[in-house]
Amino acid sequence: MAGLTIDSMVVGLGELKYADQPGQELTCLGLGSCVAVSVWDRKNKQGAMAHVVLPECTAGREPTPKFADVAVPELFENLKKKGANPTQLEIKLVGGAHMAPAAAPSMPLMRIGERNIEAVKAQLKKLGLRAIAEDLGGNNGRTVRLDVESGRVTVVTAGTEKTNL
Repeated sequence: MAGLTIDSMVVGLGELKYADQPGQELTCLGLGSCVAVSVWDRKNKQGAMAHVVLPECTAGREPTPKFADVAVPELFENLKKKGANPTQLEIKLVGGAHMAPAAAPSMPLMRIGERNIEAVKAQLKKLGLRAIAEDLGGNNGRTVRLDVESGRVTVVTAGTEKTNL
């Protein structure tokens, strides 16, 4: 749209954000091992994004959306409350890089990106959902943007050109 100003809302670490106005965009900046769960509702022209930091909320921790096992169900529950049909949503996943390539891959704590990817996908599966596109893994950070009006997801990977999912 000519003359439309983009209203970019940054989704910070452990946050969930929603948008439903033309010109709005949801953005996760500099994803490393974190995973962005981008969701677009074509029918209602609304979008949502979760910035997942860790795979699971373990005993003694406050259950917040920084954990995949909290963020993913909460994201979809909130979208349902906003009128979305979960089975008609476009889900795209970005991130989960291995940011310490020199570390031994057998050390679970060093595989946080991989563990985040597995946890997000497991939560989607529990909900009977799956992603239609993904840009996951590798060793480079990424920035991801969701245009709420068109549903276009743009990914810029460090050291490369931008791509659309």
